[in-house]
Amino acid sequence: MKVVALAGGTGSAKLLRGLSRLPIDLAVIANVGDNLWTYGVYVCPDVDTATYTLAGMSGPRGWGIAGDTFEALRQLSRLGSETWFRLGDRDMAVCLKRTEMLRAGRSLTAATLKITKSLGVKPRILPATDDHLETRIMTTAGDLHLQEFWVRERGRPRVEGVRYEGARGAGPTPEVTSVLESADRVVICPANPVTSIGPMLAVSGFRRLLREAAARIVGLSPMQGEAPFSGPAGALMKATRVSPDSYGVAKLYSDFIDCLVISEADSALAGRIRGLGVGCLSTGTKMDGPKNELRLARMVTEA
Repeated sequence: MKVVALAGGTGSAKLLRGLSRLPIDLAVIANVGDNLWTYGVYVCPDVDTATYTLAGMSGPRGWGIAGDTFEALRQLSRLGSETWFRLGDRDMAVCLKRTEMLRAGRSLTAATLKITKSLGVKPRILPATDDHLETRIMTTAGDLHLQEFWVRERGRPRVEGVRYEGARGAGPTPEVTSVLESADRVVICPANPVTSIGPMLAVSGFRRLLREAAARIVGLSPMQGEAPFSGPAGALMKATRVSPDSYGVAKLYSDFIDCLVISEADSALAGRIRGLGVGCLSTGTKMDGPKNELRLARMVTEA
C-alpha cells in the first residue's frame, strides 16, 4: 500500500512513528509554513521533526535531537545575538548543510532528500512546496511569524487572524504531485489544522490535488473537546472562526476527506460530522506510547 501522510508538529510525529512500523510504502509531505531564517541558516522545524522522528533520534519533547548540546547558542548569546529560538548544535549542523545546498542552487526538496538519506530515513520526506511560505499570526502585539508568536511570545498575544504569506505564488513540487496522484491512502496526521495543515492547503493547487486524488483520505483529529492534545490549535481555530473541536476540523477538510477518526470522548459529534458528508469513527486517540501509535496507524490505514 502506498501511503502519503500530511504532517506537521509533534502530534504528527507520533503517528508517523506508528506508520513507519507498518508494511507500507510511506511518503511524508511536511509543512513548511513555520520555516524561518535565523542564525544565518534556514530552519525547517516540521520537516526536521519528521526527519529526526523517523531516524530514531528525536528529543524527549518530540522536537530537536536527543542529547543535543547548545554550545553554539551560548556563544551567540555572549556575542549579543537574540537566542529565543533554541537550536542545538547537531540540529544547527543539519540546518547549515541545508543552507549550503540551497545557496548552491539545490531545491528544498533535493536538500531534504539528501539529508534524510544521510540520516538513514527510509520514507521519503517531501516539503509541501519548494517556495518560501510563512504562516503569519496577526495579534494584538503585531503581525508575527508563527515562531515569534509561539516560541518567543509563548502564544500570549491575543490572536486576531492568520495568513499564509507567499502561498498564492507557491506551488506543489513535482514530487508532491506524483506521490498524491499515485497514493492508495492519504493520511491527515493529528496536526494543528490552522498552522500545520492549513499552510499546505493554501498552496496553489494543493487542495485540488487532494480533491482529485484516487486515494481514500483519512484524518486523525488533534482535538479532544475544545482543546488540542498540545499546541495553540484551539485559540487559532477560534480566531479564524472555525469551531474549535473535531467538527471544526472535519468542516475544514470536508471537500476532500473521506473519514475522520475522533476521540471517543467526542463521539456525540459524529452525527454532525457525518452530516458534512464525512465518515466518522471514534476511539481513544491519545498516543501515549508505541502501542497506541501503532494501533492508530493501523486504524487510519484501514478505515
